[in-house]
Amino acid sequence: MWDRSFRWQRLARIGAGCAAFAAVGFGVLAFAQTPAAARAADGVAEIRRETSSDNPARVSVTLPVSLGARRGGLVYRESADGSGEIVGRVIDVSEPAGPSQQVVLLLTPSAAGLMDHGGKVRGAAPTLSVEHAFRLLISPDIPRDEATRARDALWPAVEKSVLPGLKERLTTELTTSMDNLSPEDAELLNATISDLRTEMGPLEEQLLNKLANRAWEVIGVSGVAEGVLRKASDSAGNTYDDVKGWVKGWFGKKEETPRSDRDFLTEEKATALRIALEQEVEQFLKDNDKEIKTAFNKVLNDRRKTFIEKFETKWGPKLYEKAIVPSWFEGENAVIEAAEKYANDFARRRLLTGKGGPRLLLAYALRTSLEITHDPLLVVAPGTSGTVEFEWIMTRLEKDSR
Repeated sequence: MWDRSFRWQRLARIGAGCAAFAAVGFGVLAFAQTPAAARAADGVAEIRRETSSDNPARVSVTLPVSLGARRGGLVYRESADGSGEIVGRVIDVSEPAGPSQQVVLLLTPSAAGLMDHGGKVRGAAPTLSVEHAFRLLISPDIPRDEATRARDALWPAVEKSVLPGLKERLTTELTTSMDNLSPEDAELLNATISDLRTEMGPLEEQLLNKLANRAWEVIGVSGVAEGVLRKASDSAGNTYDDVKGWVKGWFGKKEETPRSDRDFLTEEKATALRIALEQEVEQFLKDNDKEIKTAFNKVLNDRRKTFIEKFETKWGPKLYEKAIVPSWFEGENAVIEAAEKYANDFARRRLLTGKGGPRLLLAYALRTSLEITHDPLLVVAPGTSGTVEFEWIMTRLEKDSR
């Protein structure tokens, strides 16, 4: 027998199912228009990009374990003016294999293919001290190069405004000090000079013999004879003039007569002798440089402690107060002006972008110094080598590995 209640129950179930299906459909359509749906779609796409092994946005590189790369760490690209742009993140870090480990980077869609032809992943560990932060800021040039820039910027001002006065004051002070030595200082210097002459006695004898031989080679017998005749002639002439003047004096006509006193050597011979002796001394010093330095160092080392004590307690402070301090104050403004110019140049090159914002390295140094992040800095730089290699941004010193 046909049951009407059964029929209506079935229709009710079908109608309820259709209504539920329609509600789900309308709900999905409505959800698809919301920001949450867009984020969900992006998440799904990101998961697909991460899991796809042939995705051109994936970059595999070998990094040092000491760099401390971690999953989720950001990857940057540095623009021409030094500003940073986030172009990826670390998605996988393998177990360390000795001092290195394999790391996989996932670049953003806009940067996909950036490293297809190779390049470098440049990195820097977090800055744990002011020294590390400063070294990071002057990268990629080594500190010696930056020191050269500072020298070239500051030295002209020092040379022009400080050194002239310093040289004059040091010369004056040293001369005055030598003329007014205390008995104790005079005794020390005289004993040192005496010991030095004793130590260099054999060398002094050799030099005198060489100078005598060279002088004889230049003057010769003819030069000596010429000198004797010149002196004899002058002596005879002077004697004649003296007698003539004495005779005239008897008659009340006494007068002064000019006396002749020519040098033993002619001007040409004297010049040749001087040049020859200078050459001989110069050659002697060159040939015996090692022996002279050895003797000099031996004498000074014997009194090293005394000289150091004198300089630290007496000579040094006096020179500082009398020469260095006034010379510095005399040229201080010029040196400070040069330092300001160098500081401005350093800021333009290392600290600020063209728009006045912090450069990538400065921003990273501040973030790590303030412990905002502990991730290393990773910067990709595309190239044409065909391989992706790692390069330290911060200059590595020998003590860093101790």
